[in-house]
Amino acid sequence: MCIKIGNDELDTVKGLMTMCLNALISDIFDIDSEDLTLEMSLTNTLSMDDQQSRELTEQISEYFDGLEINLIENDSLEELFNAVVAAEFENI
Repeated sequence: MCIKIGNDELDTVKGLMTMCLNALISDIFDIDSEDLTLEMSLTNTLSMDDQQSRELTEQISEYFDGLEINLIENDSLEELFNAVVAAEFENI
């Protein structure tokens, strides 16, 4: 089976990364992934507590090669997704 998202391989990888982040956030915050929007705030909309913050940080690190993301600076889901994708493609 082959999955293609977007116009090229890079768009596909970015799309798959976003799907992975959606699944992590959905699981950690117990929210249906279809209800997630880029405008959502980790602190305001999803009411992230310390445990969820630690878990999200740990999961991002585990799934994305030890990546450490500052969740305070990347509070919206759009900022978070962009930060993860940018960090992973930084050296390409």
